Amino acid sequence: MNYARHLITVLLLALLTVSTSSQAEANVVQNGAEFPRQITLNEQPLTLSGTGIARYRIIFTVYAAALYLPDGITSDAVLAGQTPRRLEIEYFHNISAEDIILAANTKLAEQSTPEVLAKVQASVNEFHALFQSVSDGDRYRMDYIPGVGTQLSFNGEPVGTVAGDDFAAAYFGIWLDNRSPLSDQLRTDLLSGISQ
Repeated sequence: MNYARHLITVLLLALLTVSTSSQAEANVVQNGAEFPRQITLNEQPLTLSGTGIARYRIIFTVYAAALYLPDGITSDAVLAGQTPRRLEIEYFHNISAEDIILAANTKLAEQSTPEVLAKVQASVNEFHALFQSVSDGDRYRMDYIPGVGTQLSFNGEPVGTVAGDDFAAAYFGIWLDNRSPLSDQLRTDLLSGISQ
């Protein structure tokens, strides 16, 4: 009887190990942050294009990011109005909402002409009003759904949506635009899975 019970326990542990291993293989790990290889956004499957890290002054790793796109997308279409996408970021340090917003505004001003920035500024302000400060392990997720807008989620919970494909292109451009992205290396890493 004890042998049978022991055998059942061993088999259950083996099954649990296989299940855990399969789950790990289904995810990509970037500096300890796990990202699934496939997601569904508004009933459309998206595939992990790439992951990367953002650094501050080369020394500090601020966060890990993952980009999801439809299969077969090209680099020219990444920011197009008809292209659904997700950018997910896991933070490794405490950062205030004010600092996140300042960094975004600085990069938007560098990338956009005054005319483009004026066109999307109200949407940018609306989006930034949704942000809160982050701690180690917190995640922000930005989902662009064509015809709906850009939804911001904090630790998996939606906090608001801002309409407009122009806004989405400008905001995702902080990381993905080829004109002065936040980090050239991060942009390359995030887009590593698509055709250039």
